[in-house]
Amino acid sequence: MKILFKIITFSIFISNAFGQENEKLYPIKKGILWGYINKLGATVIKPQFFSVGKFSEGLAPVRLKGTYGYINKTGTFIISSKYDLAFDFENGIARVFIDGKTFFIDKTGTILFHHDYESITTFGSRSFAIIITKTGKYGIINSSGKLIVDTLFKRIHPFVNGLAVVEGLNHLPYTNDTLEKVKYEVGVIDSIGNWIVPYGRYSKIEDFKNHYAKVGLILSEETNYKETNHEAIIDEKGKERFVIPVKKFEFDYHNEGFYNEVAVVKIYSLVEVNVHGWTTKVGKEHMGVIDVNGNILCTDLNWKELTPFTFNRAFVLDGTNKWKLIDKSGTQIGDSSFEKILFKTYKGDHENLFTDGKALVKFAKGWVVIDTTGKVLTEPKSFNEIKYFDLFRVDNVVFFEDHISFDRYKSNYLYGFWNISNGVIINPTYHDIDEKNMNNDLIYVMKDGRKGYISQSGKKIWQEGKPNNLQDLNIDHLNRGYYYASSKNIKKLAGFGGWGKSNNHSKPASKKILKQGNQLQLIIAPNKKTKWNETYRGMKLLVVNGANDTMYFSAQDSRLYLKMQALNKYGEWKDIEYLPNSWCGNSYHKLFLAPNEYWEFATPIYQGEFKTKLRAQLSFEKGIKGEKDNFLYSNEIDGYINPGQFWNKKEYYPRGIMDPYFE
Repeated sequence: MKILFKIITFSIFISNAFGQENEKLYPIKKGILWGYINKLGATVIKPQFFSVGKFSEGLAPVRLKGTYGYINKTGTFIISSKYDLAFDFENGIARVFIDGKTFFIDKTGTILFHHDYESITTFGSRSFAIIITKTGKYGIINSSGKLIVDTLFKRIHPFVNGLAVVEGLNHLPYTNDTLEKVKYEVGVIDSIGNWIVPYGRYSKIEDFKNHYAKVGLILSEETNYKETNHEAIIDEKGKERFVIPVKKFEFDYHNEGFYNEVAVVKIYSLVEVNVHGWTTKVGKEHMGVIDVNGNILCTDLNWKELTPFTFNRAFVLDGTNKWKLIDKSGTQIGDSSFEKILFKTYKGDHENLFTDGKALVKFAKGWVVIDTTGKVLTEPKSFNEIKYFDLFRVDNVVFFEDHISFDRYKSNYLYGFWNISNGVIINPTYHDIDEKNMNNDLIYVMKDGRKGYISQSGKKIWQEGKPNNLQDLNIDHLNRGYYYASSKNIKKLAGFGGWGKSNNHSKPASKKILKQGNQLQLIIAPNKKTKWNETYRGMKLLVVNGANDTMYFSAQDSRLYLKMQALNKYGEWKDIEYLPNSWCGNSYHKLFLAPNEYWEFATPIYQGEFKTKLRAQLSFEKGIKGEKDNFLYSNEIDGYINPGQFWNKKEYYPRGIMDPYFE
């Protein structure tokens, strides 16, 4: 009986351990600390970390203080904290950083190899990675750090199906120097360096897409580029399939490439028209379909738009401004015509045209799901598309994007979704939503700055509480510039300081503020406490013009070129904040600060494991036409930061059509 009891107990222990190991956990935040819950919302690992990652292969990267280590699903550290930054495990390998340098470790925390490269891509699911030397040369290493393809390239493009386009060290496709000749060193290699397409065959090679790539033919200098065929298509064996004929057809710019072994093209034809009784021929563009050998399979003069093929089906917009479902021969499938399809031909989002053999189309009564035969699978759903700024699809979920604001200080959109797998509809409610993990999982959402999870049916599983007290800012990355200001509207200085919106106006400076003398001053005031970003403790930072003349400052959308710096462990001043670049020329302008005026800012009180000195750096110009930046530095103060703040720049995603920043 005792033996049986022990067997039953051991079986229960094994079952529980196995279940716990395979249970999916979700990061949650309480105050400034992170922990994990299960899919029911129960806390499995209590909040105790400043940063966390997702679990992969049984381990998750977490930051307990200033550095990262790895825990298991009981919250026990398996690899101790010693990395500036750490990422998920994949195939038993994880990428970590020490002093900003990339290393790779196994599940015991052992560094797989040491190196002196400038950078290394991730291994991911592959057994190799691309490296770049400090002189900018590319090569390939295996997971032991051994060089398997020598550093003989100016560039190695990302691998696709085991092939990569490469550019040689002497590749020079363009030159303005009359003494220097154009050189073509572009080819294709596999992951061990075997040549699929050698140098000298083509002038350019685009990355492979669905087994085919577009290449540029090498032409003589005397060739009429507009009149001569100059591009071709090759397959993954390097075989040239066909030369793209000039003035006959060209690939659809937004849906370029082969899908289901066919491609969408724009065809040029001369058609007869009658103008005031005279018959003449005019050029007309219409859409068509070609195979991988360049043969036109189907076309129609009335085809205005055409989607790529998936599941051997495509949608075509004809002269009636209705969409129809067709096969590769151009034959209509079913009798129905549709007012709209959930696909933007100008974006080329072909992956979600048919997902699991299902597409979304609109009749007069609303949106429905159809299969590849055109059969309607759902009841019509009506959405107010005037209110809902956009609809987009990821897998089996349709998202509603409601544009609500142009204010950079607020969220620009609200999001909701229709899960066509279970019929659940959630109206636009959330300011952020994780569209990449919508199926069979809890869904990450954010509302009014508070993180949360909902179930697939829309039920709230967990939501972050409202912050009670202001906290110091504990981060492991460069902070994005945030010093916004505005200048007074002075007629003679019109055009300076008028473009970017800011309510932080300059103020008259008191004698107490001006006591430093007749000069421009940058002052950190650690004893003058304030709030930063509404959530964190901050201190005041002042820009004071005690000079007798107006001072001028470059700005981006009212953001001054002002940032905090810290001393690293080598005694060097390094930025811990960065200034992003805008692609929009209207973002760039100047601000000015009149004599005896000052700006007041809040800067965060940073918290971290590394004790150091902090200071601020400000760029200014001497005179209204100043072209050279001059730098002003503040007083130095004691502070604490984390190692990642010296080098780790987080990815930034634009918050809407009015956000011109990508970093």
